[in-house]
Amino acid sequence: MGKPRFAEDFHAGQVFNLGSKSVTKEEIIAFAQRYDPFPFHLDDEEGSKTVFGGIISSGWQTALLWLEMMHESILDYTTIMGSPGHDALNWKTPVRPGDTLSGSMEILDTKLSKSRPEIGFVKYKAQLVNQKNEQVFFTESTLIIKTQQAI
Repeated sequence: MGKPRFAEDFHAGQVFNLGSKSVTKEEIIAFAQRYDPFPFHLDDEEGSKTVFGGIISSGWQTALLWLEMMHESILDYTTIMGSPGHDALNWKTPVRPGDTLSGSMEILDTKLSKSRPEIGFVKYKAQLVNQKNEQVFFTESTLIIKTQQAI
């Protein structure tokens, strides 16, 4: 990943590429069996009877794929201190077996804490799109990140 990023290293307007991941039918079914066993996540025939027209990924699986991509490209365990939560979390288009998802993250704002100068808050929006450039996931959130003063 390279040099750790501190709160001061993020600026409004920066855009980060999160890379891409492909999704298999086997992964969709395995996740659904354990965490989200709706029939349209488990079976083609059952999925075809729904508004989705076939098997789709759980939205939570999609969100976790996005988080994995964040961990691999942006998050640094020496500086990231978690998040106070998400302001928005949306699944725009179903993820289907064989989809390849690409992600991006745009920094909206950075604020350094006045009461705790060792931390900053980095607000961002992130998305995943499929191979057709259809948005499948969107979030707007804030990261708590150490400042350079923390070292």
